[in-house]
Amino acid sequence: MKKLWQSRIRVSVLFVSAVCLVQPTTWSAESFQLQNGDRVAFLGDALIEQEQYAGWIELMMTAAFPELDVTFRNLGWSADTPSGTSRFGLSLLPAGREPADEGWKQLLKQLEFTRPTVIVFGYGMASSLEGGIEGVAAFTQDYQRLIDATQRIHPGLRCVFLSPLGRLSGSHEKTQAYASSLVAYTKAVLHLADSNNGVFVDLSHVAINDGLRKDPIHLNDAGYREAAIEIGKTLGFDDRWIHNPHTEALRSRILKKNVWWFHRSRPANMAYVFGFRKREQGQNAVEIPQYDQLIVEEEQAIALLRKLDGTSVQSKPATTDSRYATFTKQPTPQFTVGKNLDVSLWAENPQLNKPIQMNFDPAGRLWVASSEAYPMIEVGQSAPDKILVLEDTNADGKADTSTVFADGLLIPTGVEPGDGGCYVAQSTDLLFLKDTDGDGKADLKQRVLSGFGTEDTHHNLHTLRWGPDGRLYMNQSIYTRTDTETPRGIVRLKAGGGFRYNTDTMRMEVIFRGLVNSWGHQFDDFGQSFLTDGAGFSGIAYSFPGAAFNPTPGAKRVLGLISPGSYPKFASAEIISGNSFPPEWQGSVITCDFRANRVTRFSLADQGAGFVTTQEDDLLRTASSTFRPIDVKQGPDGALYIADWSNPIINHGEVDFRDERRDRWHGRIWRVSWSGGAPKEKEDLTKTASKDLLDRLISDDRYTRDQSRRVLLERGDLSEEQVHEWTKASSDEYQKLQGVWLQQGFDTINFEDVRALALADDPKVRSAAMRIVSDLVDPVTDSSQPLDATTALEIYRHAVVDEHPRVRLEAIRGLGKLKTAEAASVALISLNLPRDRFLDFALATTIDELADVFMVALDQGQWKPDSPAREKQLEFALTSIDSGRAASYLSKRLVKEAIPADGTGPWIELIAQAGGKTELTKLFEQLMKNDFEEPAMVRAIDALATAQRVRKQKPAGDLNRAGTLLTKSNPAVQAAAVRLVGAWKLNACITQLTDLVDKGADSPIQTIALQSLQEIGQPSVAALTRLTRSKNKRIQRQAVIHLVALNPQGAAKPFYQSLAGLQDEQQLLNFWRQVLVKKNTGNVLAKHIPDTGITEAAALAG
Repeated sequence: MKKLWQSRIRVSVLFVSAVCLVQPTTWSAESFQLQNGDRVAFLGDALIEQEQYAGWIELMMTAAFPELDVTFRNLGWSADTPSGTSRFGLSLLPAGREPADEGWKQLLKQLEFTRPTVIVFGYGMASSLEGGIEGVAAFTQDYQRLIDATQRIHPGLRCVFLSPLGRLSGSHEKTQAYASSLVAYTKAVLHLADSNNGVFVDLSHVAINDGLRKDPIHLNDAGYREAAIEIGKTLGFDDRWIHNPHTEALRSRILKKNVWWFHRSRPANMAYVFGFRKREQGQNAVEIPQYDQLIVEEEQAIALLRKLDGTSVQSKPATTDSRYATFTKQPTPQFTVGKNLDVSLWAENPQLNKPIQMNFDPAGRLWVASSEAYPMIEVGQSAPDKILVLEDTNADGKADTSTVFADGLLIPTGVEPGDGGCYVAQSTDLLFLKDTDGDGKADLKQRVLSGFGTEDTHHNLHTLRWGPDGRLYMNQSIYTRTDTETPRGIVRLKAGGGFRYNTDTMRMEVIFRGLVNSWGHQFDDFGQSFLTDGAGFSGIAYSFPGAAFNPTPGAKRVLGLISPGSYPKFASAEIISGNSFPPEWQGSVITCDFRANRVTRFSLADQGAGFVTTQEDDLLRTASSTFRPIDVKQGPDGALYIADWSNPIINHGEVDFRDERRDRWHGRIWRVSWSGGAPKEKEDLTKTASKDLLDRLISDDRYTRDQSRRVLLERGDLSEEQVHEWTKASSDEYQKLQGVWLQQGFDTINFEDVRALALADDPKVRSAAMRIVSDLVDPVTDSSQPLDATTALEIYRHAVVDEHPRVRLEAIRGLGKLKTAEAASVALISLNLPRDRFLDFALATTIDELADVFMVALDQGQWKPDSPAREKQLEFALTSIDSGRAASYLSKRLVKEAIPADGTGPWIELIAQAGGKTELTKLFEQLMKNDFEEPAMVRAIDALATAQRVRKQKPAGDLNRAGTLLTKSNPAVQAAAVRLVGAWKLNACITQLTDLVDKGADSPIQTIALQSLQEIGQPSVAALTRLTRSKNKRIQRQAVIHLVALNPQGAAKPFYQSLAGLQDEQQLLNFWRQVLVKKNTGNVLAKHIPDTGITEAAALAG
C-alpha cells in the first residue's frame, strides 16, 4: 500500500511541547502495583482495541509480576467514547429502534461481566476527532461518569489513564486542528487521573516516528512495543521482558487467548445469537460461553510462560476443519443458456471453494475471497479462510493455476487487488495484504481500518470496488453497525450504506445510506453508480452522493429504486462495455439471482435526472439448487466470469448455522461469452508502457479502461504536465474526462481541464464534472489543490439551470458543500425548471444541509420571499428542513400578520407541511372566523387534514367546531370539511356524515363521507350498519365495503344480501374485489355463507 501520508507528515512539535508543559508528576513504582487475583480490563478507543493484536502492553504487565495470577480482558472498541458510543446498536434491536443510551448500557454490561479490579483507560483520540475543542467538557463529564460507574461495580478499583497518542500531522488545515485539540483532551485526562487518584501515563511523545505507526494516529506492532516500554517505565515495572529471548513465546499465547476472548466478547452474528432474530439462531448462543474454557487453557499456559525462563508448553494442534458439515458431492449444473451465448466451467474445487467476491488485477489474474467458515466460525476452530489467485496462463478458457495468496482469514467478504497487494474486507477490519518477498504469498498484513460491524456476517463490509476517481468503494448491509476511527475523522454508519475511502490520504466518507443488503455496485462509463440489493425485492438503485434508500433509520426522505415492479434478491452488478457483447447489451446491468439459480440482464435508460431499468432475457438459468451465482465481473478477455457459491443452503439466519448441509468444499467460476464477439487476447497491462496505457483509458472495453487507470496510478511515473497534456490533446470530451479522473487519482488537478468538462457538449460529461467540482470544493477535500468557493459557485450558478436534469442534480448536491446562504439560494433556483423525484430528493437534501445558514439569512431578511418564484422556493425549503425549525419561523412570521384572506403566498401549504400546534391553531381559528375566501378556505381545510395525516399534528381547542363546515353550500368546501372530520376522527360528526350519505341524489360527497366514517373507526360501526339497509342499493354496497374494514363479521350478512341483488358480471367482480382486499375478510365470509347459498354468477365472480 502506498504510504503517501509518510511523505507528507511532520511531527506535531506544538502538540508534544504543549503536553509536556502540563505534566506535574513522575509516578514511582510504589504508586501502582498489581495484586494476586487482579482482573485487568483495557478500556478505550482504537488505541486499546488494536492492542489485542499486538499484545505488548499485556505482556509487559504479565511479565512484571510472574508470581501473581493476573488476567486481562480487552474491552476496547474503535472510535469509542466514554459514553460507549461505538457499542450502540450491535443489532440487538433493529436499526433505529434502539434506546438513546444503548451504547452506555452495553458498556456497563461488559464491565459488569468482566468485573475488573484494575482498568487501563485509553480514551481521547476518537473524542478529539469527533468533538473537537468544543467537546472537551462533555468528554470530561462522560469520562467521570464512567469512572464513577466502575467504582460502583468494584469499589476500590485502581485506574491507569493513558493519554492519547501524539499525532503525526500533515499540512491540511483540518489535521492541524485535530492535533491542536489533542492538547486539551490530554489535559482533561491528566486532570481526571489526578482527581480520581489514578496513574497518568503520557503517550503523546511515544512512537513519534512513521516507522512505528500504521497511520498518523495509530500504532503498528513495533509502536505498541514502544508504548509498552513507556507505560512500564512510568509504572516502575520490571522491564526484563524487553530483551528476553522467551518473550515471543509468551506473546504468542497472549495473542491466542485474545482471539478466543474476541469471539467471546464480540461474537459475530449478534443479531441472531443474542439479538432480535435470536429465535431463529438462539441455539447458537450456547456456543459462546464455550470459549471460556479455551481462554482458561491459554491463561494456564501464560502462567507457565510468564517467568520467561524457557519453560516449554505444549499447544493443542490447530484445526480449520468443521465439526458439523458433511461432504456431499455435487453434480455439475446443466444450464438453459441465452441466445448466442456460450457457457463453460472456468474453475472449480479443489482450485477454489466458497467464493464470496472476486476481482481481476491488471495482469489478468482473478483474485477470490473464499470462506468455508461462513456463516460463523466454530468454537475452537482456527480461521480457515483464504484469498486465492487464479489464472488461465495458456488461454484455453480454463484456469490452470490457483495460488493461496493469504490464509488464516476470518470470513473475508471482499477482495480488491491494488497498491501492490490487495485489500480485504474481513470481520471488523479492512486489511491490506502484500507479498514483499516475491513468493506469491502475503507476508505483510496491515489493518488499514477497523471498527466495521459483524452483527450479521452476510452484512459485513463487502463489495470492494475501485472508482474512476481512484478511491476504494465499499458497502455494508442493514444489520451492521460501524464505528471507524481514521486520521481524517470518525465515520459512523449504524445500518446499510456505502463508503468511499482514499487509500493515500486515509479519508473515508459515507456516500449513500440504506438498502437492505447491497451486494452489488458498478459505475457506468461516466461515473454514475448503480447498486443491487440482495434482500430488498426492488431491483436496481441509482445512487449519487448523499442518496438514501429504504431502510434508512431516521431518514427524512428516501429514494425509490429504478426498477418498476417487484424483483427477487440480487447480488453483484456488472455493466457491460466493449464489443465482446452485442451492441444492444452496451450499458446493461448484469446481476445474479442466487435464489432462482439464474444470471440476468437489465437494460438502462435515462429518465429525467435519473434512470429506469427494463428486465431483459436471462443469460443462463438452471434447476440445480447448488448453482448459487453471487458475483459477476467482465474479464480481461471480454467474457463475463460468474462466481458460484455452489451451496444448497443460501439462507443466513433462517437455516441453522451448524446445519450439516452447509457445504464447505465446493465452488465454481463460470465463463460466459457471446459467439458473435470479437476475439480479445488477454494483455498483461503491468508490462505496458505508460504512454500506451493513457490511450487505453478511452478503450470501449471496461477491463482495459479500468485496469489501465489502476496501473498508471500505482506506477506513478507520469508527470503532472504529461497527464495534463494528454487530457487537453484531444477534442474528445470523454478523453478529457478520463484525463481529469486520472489527475484526481494523482492529486494533480488542473482546473482549466475541469472547467472545460463543465462546459462540455455532452451532458453526461458535464454531470461528471459537477461531481469533481464537488470533491474539490469540499471543506475536507482530499485534494491538495482545493477549489475556492467563489469559483465553484460561479460554475454551479450556470449548472443549476442546465438543460439536462442530471447536471442540475449534481450541481445541487455540490452546493451543499459550500455551507453558505448564497449556495442555498442558487440551489433553489433549480425549482424554476422541470422537476422529478431525483431532483426533489437532491434539492431537499442540500437545503437540509444548508439549513443553518439559510434560516439565518431568512430571519435577517437577507433572503426574502418577495416574488411568486421565491414563495415557491420558500415553501420547498421549509418543508425540507427540520419541522421544528420551520415551525419556529412560521410562528414568528404569523405573529406579525394574518394569512391573507385570498390565501396568497405559501403560508397555508407551509403550515400543512411544517406547522406546529401553534401555527395549526392559528390557521383553524382564522378558518372558523370565516376570514378566508372560498378557494383559500378549501386549501386551509385540506392543510389541516394533511398535517394530521402526514405528521399527526392537530390544532389545540375544540375541534368539533369543524362540524359547522359540513353545512357549507360550496361543494368544494363541504368535501374538504368531510375529509377533515375523518382525519380528525370526530365522533360528534357521525350523524352529519350519515345524513350526507343517505339523503339526496347520488353525488361524490357520499363516497367521501363513507370514507370518513371508516376513518373515524369503531364509533361509526352502528352508522355504517344502518347504511347497509339504505334504500339506495349503491349506498348499501358501499357501506358494506367500509363496514368490512371495521367489523368483518358484522358485515357478512349485509354483504350476502347485497350480493344477491347483483347479476351483472362486472358489478359482481368489483364488489368481491373491494371486499376481499380487506385483511382476513375471505376467511370470515367463508364461515358465514348463507344456508340458501349464493347464485352461480356470484360464485363464479368470487
